[in-house]
Amino acid sequence: MNKIGDICRENRGVTVPISARTKNLVDIFNLNNIQSIVVLKEERAAGLVMRDKLFYRLGSRFGYNLYMQKNVNVVMDSKPLIIDFDEPVLKVSQIAMRRPQEKIYDSIIITKNNKYYGILSIKDLLIEVSELKIKTARNANPLTGLPGNLTIESEIKEKIKSGEKFSVLYLDLDNFKAYNDSYGYRKGDEVINYTAEVLNNCAQKIMGETFLGHIGGDDFVIITEAEDDEYLAELIIEKFDVGICRFFKSKDVLRGYIVCPDRQHKIVNIPLTSISIAIVLNSDRKLKNHLEISDRAAEFDAAG
Repeated sequence: MNKIGDICRENRGVTVPISARTKNLVDIFNLNNIQSIVVLKEERAAGLVMRDKLFYRLGSRFGYNLYMQKNVNVVMDSKPLIIDFDEPVLKVSQIAMRRPQEKIYDSIIITKNNKYYGILSIKDLLIEVSELKIKTARNANPLTGLPGNLTIESEIKEKIKSGEKFSVLYLDLDNFKAYNDSYGYRKGDEVINYTAEVLNNCAQKIMGETFLGHIGGDDFVIITEAEDDEYLAELIIEKFDVGICRFFKSKDVLRGYIVCPDRQHKIVNIPLTSISIAIVLNSDRKLKNHLEISDRAAEFDAAG
């Protein structure tokens, strides 16, 4: 997870105390090639002044005489976008773009432990988002477009590093090989895409933060908050079972299995494709690395 605070480590920005006057802001803007100034009340962000908005106001009729000697709280935005250091970059970009049109290009104030940390321009945010999307696209699964193994590994490492409680759901399809053999790989790809759609829709119903990745083939992973894991798993199984039947012929659905040869070329009855979920969580035993998580998931799979 890329944190928004990591982007502005080198940009603490320019600040003034709440006692400053508009004249002080004008002097700072004239002496520095900056677009915003953060107003602080002790160590907390109290407001934001954007260069273009301030000079527009001063350039209006009587604006100079009206505002130059006024306290900064008269010209500042007292409700700027203030974001915690640990918020994900992509989430922040969504929040920023939902602002009213008149604020869409205003800088974002970053706080850490409720104290002012730094400032981030929309330009820098959009550059970071673009780089993240390019990186994700390179590692995405070509069939589903979901994040692949490198991104999954990075996400799990960040979760472990944070020390927070989380759960990893490992998901795969039962009897999928038999389906592929009987119906063909094109239909198999349709089932994989259907699975990805179900997982994505269910993950979006969770109030907490979730991450969905595609390991490959019929194997997927979801990282979620610990309190959501069982509900999410039950929801996925329910939704998957509702729609999977449409990928089978009516006769196979009616009898509840498909007839196909096994590895010894004997004709056998194979149950319809279903989904299995192994849940690995770090609340009962502290996890040290991402490999330990995959090993524990493999233990569940072998036991099943």
